[in-house]
Amino acid sequence: MGSPELPPALKKVTPLARDDEGSPMLAMKKIMQDNPDIMNMAIGEANFDPPAALIETANRMLADRVNRKSLYTTTRGLTEARHAIGRFVERTLGATVDPEQNIIITVGGTEALHLAVKALVSPGDKVLLPDPGWGPCAVLMNRQKADIVFYELGKTPEGSWTVDADSILEKLDSATKLLVVNSPSNPCGAMLSAEGWIKVMEKAKAHDVLVISDEVYHTYSYIGAYPSALPLDPEFDNLLIINSFSKTLAIMGWRVGFALAHPWLIRQMDVYKETLSACTPSIPQWALAEYLDDSEEYLAWAYDLCYGNMEKAVARLDAIPGVSCSPPQGGFYLFPDFSGVEADSAVLAERILRGGVAVAMGGAFGRGGQGCARLLVSAYWDDIDKALTRIEKALT
Repeated sequence: MGSPELPPALKKVTPLARDDEGSPMLAMKKIMQDNPDIMNMAIGEANFDPPAALIETANRMLADRVNRKSLYTTTRGLTEARHAIGRFVERTLGATVDPEQNIIITVGGTEALHLAVKALVSPGDKVLLPDPGWGPCAVLMNRQKADIVFYELGKTPEGSWTVDADSILEKLDSATKLLVVNSPSNPCGAMLSAEGWIKVMEKAKAHDVLVISDEVYHTYSYIGAYPSALPLDPEFDNLLIINSFSKTLAIMGWRVGFALAHPWLIRQMDVYKETLSACTPSIPQWALAEYLDDSEEYLAWAYDLCYGNMEKAVARLDAIPGVSCSPPQGGFYLFPDFSGVEADSAVLAERILRGGVAVAMGGAFGRGGQGCARLLVSAYWDDIDKALTRIEKALT
């Protein structure tokens, strides 16, 4: 059945989205709604409990009718929350930032990226993106009519995905406007090493290239201390960092992210955000302002949970004939190569779905993802164990 005929007024409109454009996750969600027994390992959620103290703080603030916290905050974000984020950044990313000048609190990391792309990218600008990589980033660049050039992620000798600095350097030149690095990566957990960051930032500065470092999964580094780009450019001359508390604290639906950038760029994003969302949800900001300084114990618990799940799930998947699964360097996804079973990632995802588990098809993340599938390990083990048993049955 074709698309309905548009009324004359809408025929005058240049479409923002093509008829065939849409996230495969939307179709997946519809299938899962219609089949509640299907287990979800596809959608990028931290499917475990948020910090109890954070929930209690938010509930108390919601119920307080005297000191009302449900009013608008400033567009840039609550002062108390920005200062708490500044301290959090210093503890976890290893450099000091000015909460008044370098931080904007956004509606998730997605809005931070949207604001940055709108402020920075013009038609024809050359931008470098990873392949495989998070799909919405390429969508935003396409809507700005950017000239997208993909750099390929690499593999370690042990088979783990990694962000290959040489692959970036090969394509980064004076014509480049913007480079996007996602470390740990969605979908495959690849990371750019501290040594790689030094090379990349040196060349970016030499060619006046701005680097967007997506560090949303930074609390899940399995290769030692997290190598952030921030210590290499704390003045933000060539750097913008995007982050979020969605995965860090398992509060996806609260929609709280943030960006760290040069004061000039923060102001550009601030002014645009005012017409887009006015402010980020207030209760989560107030609750985080009170809680963040005491978050270290929870962060360690969430890390241990995901790391333990990852080790057990890698062993299970790698034992399936035709499947190759190496440990990710970070994040909370696995991105096994199923091409020995089925080379077409869409066919593969449908086959696993028929077995009762939803996975994200690798081809949705770029050419480099073909033959792969993304599975999360950010849940309680009993659920993951059940899903893996279904996958084993579906493939063998």
